[in-house]
Amino acid sequence: MGKAISLLRPPQATRKSESERGMELRKRPRPPLVDPDFVSSLPPRKRARGQAVPPAPARRQAMRRRGRCPPVTIQSPVAGIQPSACEPCEAPLRACRLPGASFIAHRRRPFNWYEADMWTEVAKYLFGAELVRLSSTCRWFRRLLADESIWRYAFLRDLSLLPANADRYPPRPLHRSWRLLYTAAFNGAHSYLFCQSKRHIGAYRVGGFLLESPHMLLTAMLALPRWLPPQEDGPQIAIEMTGACMLSNARPGIWIADFHLVQCPKCTINTCSGVLQVLDARHCELFLEDSFWKGTWEYEDLGDHYNNEETATAACAIFNASRRAQESASCVLSAKSWVRRCDDPQPKAHRTPYAVALNSNLLSNSNEGLVSSFQAMRDTTRDGQIVSVRITQQIC
Repeated sequence: MGKAISLLRPPQATRKSESERGMELRKRPRPPLVDPDFVSSLPPRKRARGQAVPPAPARRQAMRRRGRCPPVTIQSPVAGIQPSACEPCEAPLRACRLPGASFIAHRRRPFNWYEADMWTEVAKYLFGAELVRLSSTCRWFRRLLADESIWRYAFLRDLSLLPANADRYPPRPLHRSWRLLYTAAFNGAHSYLFCQSKRHIGAYRVGGFLLESPHMLLTAMLALPRWLPPQEDGPQIAIEMTGACMLSNARPGIWIADFHLVQCPKCTINTCSGVLQVLDARHCELFLEDSFWKGTWEYEDLGDHYNNEETATAACAIFNASRRAQESASCVLSAKSWVRRCDDPQPKAHRTPYAVALNSNLLSNSNEGLVSSFQAMRDTTRDGQIVSVRITQQIC
């Protein structure tokens, strides 16, 4: 009966063997986990069939004999970074032995993400020495701070010559650099440092002023003369008569004024107790001329003015002749607004964009008058323009 029933059933597919059934139920092997922060090396080559796998201890011993670690290379995702080396064998670091440790490297941003306009604005608040130190940090700052506009701003700022409209300034000569001008103006050098350093006592920077025309007015008092002799007669006659003179061949541009204390040159250094105050003004490019440092340019005497009356102050001033009637010149002439008190013997200097002045209070019982000497230096290699002037007065 059972056989009959089995014969009536439809034919069925042959069952697979137990070994094949086990292969179907077996899970597929998972792919190895790959850290996305690393660029793994190429997969190892497959071994040939029948090739025996060496035991792990023997393989490690072979690696140690050859002086390297197991060949599991870890490369850095950052271009240009070389793999490290382990200390025991000094071979390239292959893998980290510590459990759970990983090397996380982030891609480095380029340095030029800084905005050039932002650093140009920051450079306006730095002095020359700070700009030099900043430019020496890297090439990016060196290229940025090589801009002439930055050094031009620093030069005019430190001389207190920054108006609302900077286009008013006379253009500099093309063979000069604003960085060189800044260095020559603020490196501590002065005109007495070259040939009269032994008699020099001290110096003080007054500031800068503008000379838009070749006309310059020098006075030995804080007052403008009502009348001057003709310029054809020379500056000596005008200085002797009025204590002032007009120079018509000065070099236009930016001038720098300094105040100096110098020992009296008419006596020996050891015995002379006289001190001279000097208002020294020079063109900003004087210290960049080779003829000045060679000593071919020297100061020439323009004349002396002697005031035989007892005076309480020693004052002098230099004006831009084309701007002397403006408010900046009148501010210098109103001495009560900036001079010191009568009992204060310390000198006091005052500066405006078009004039500069100096005043010192003298002891009434120790002076019998005041002698003011005028000097000028000319450019003998070109057109004979005046590049520096001095007004010297004895204060004690």
